[in-house]
Amino acid sequence: MKKLILASASPRRKELLEGLGLIFDVITSHLPEVREEGLPPHRVARQLARQKAEEVAGKVDSGIVIGADTLVVLDGEILGKPRDRRDAVHILRRLSGKTHEVITAVAIIDAATGRTLQCE
Repeated sequence: MKKLILASASPRRKELLEGLGLIFDVITSHLPEVREEGLPPHRVARQLARQKAEEVAGKVDSGIVIGADTLVVLDGEILGKPRDRRDAVHILRRLSGKTHEVITAVAIIDAATGRTLQCE
């Protein structure tokens, strides 16, 4: 069986895989999150998930690499990760009482073959 590798430092993603009873390694992607201008949010999430998976897949000879990215979108605007506690409070106030989207995309890459599967 091929080794499973999570390309994320997210405690929640780790917890989800552990909850499935999976055995995996964690190798964090350290790429800056660069967004291509003009893409709709779901395409941005797919792009970032793939970039993370590709970066980690390039570090190993074999294994199934899982990369993911989650975005919060309010009125068409992608809200970034809060810079600090004050920014987090500001973002939560903006979201409070409003409908918003949470988009998660996943990219899975076989590091040995480069075969890729993506979904959102």
